[in-house]
Amino acid sequence: MAKDNEMSKMMKHYLSVKERYPDCVIFYRLGDFYEMFFEDAVEVSELLELTLTGRDCGLPERAPMCGVPFHAAENYIAKLVSFGKKVAICEQLTAPGDQKGLVERDVIRVVSNGTIIEDELVDERSNNFIGSICVADKNLIGIAWADITTGEFFCQEVDGVDKLFDVLVRVNLSEIICNETALRVYNEFSEGKKTTVKRFALYKETAFSYFTARKFLLEQFNVLNLDAVFTH
Repeated sequence: MAKDNEMSKMMKHYLSVKERYPDCVIFYRLGDFYEMFFEDAVEVSELLELTLTGRDCGLPERAPMCGVPFHAAENYIAKLVSFGKKVAICEQLTAPGDQKGLVERDVIRVVSNGTIIEDELVDERSNNFIGSICVADKNLIGIAWADITTGEFFCQEVDGVDKLFDVLVRVNLSEIICNETALRVYNEFSEGKKTTVKRFALYKETAFSYFTARKFLLEQFNVLNLDAVFTH
């Protein structure tokens, strides 16, 4: 591959965004289109049956590229999410011509199964819960779930993997994030159980610390302590 300084400024920025969101398909806004490049473009062109083209980017070979119209992006994003993909929307923050050099762009939203908020993409007859699971050990498991379209929030502590599985089946989560120990629990599920619940997705371990979780809950509920929020 060519040296980094041979790459175009736009492509350098795209790759920096991809580095920050490695588990997402990057929808990179270029004018009236959201474009995808490299591995994202190859995969998405197959999933959505889009034409795979190429773009000069300063490298010896053209970068694989495919794109979708800006005005129709929601439908394409919904299809990708239905395939279990996460989409990071990298939007233009300044209009072309408003500044010299590269148009400013950044990710404004990450869309996944549990974070869809568009009315036309959500089934109004049922909740769309995103869940979080933290396993300290197999006898001490915390699970929380929320529907961001309605604001409903629930949490529960269970003592055992079987009880955790019962909750997962009952609640029917659309997306599940977890700590490393919880992922090991999922990997030990039987194949039958794995097909019954959503696959667990590993999230950063620091988010599951007591102090971090408590801080976020206090800020979210705008309270000084959690006594008024949670009953024992």
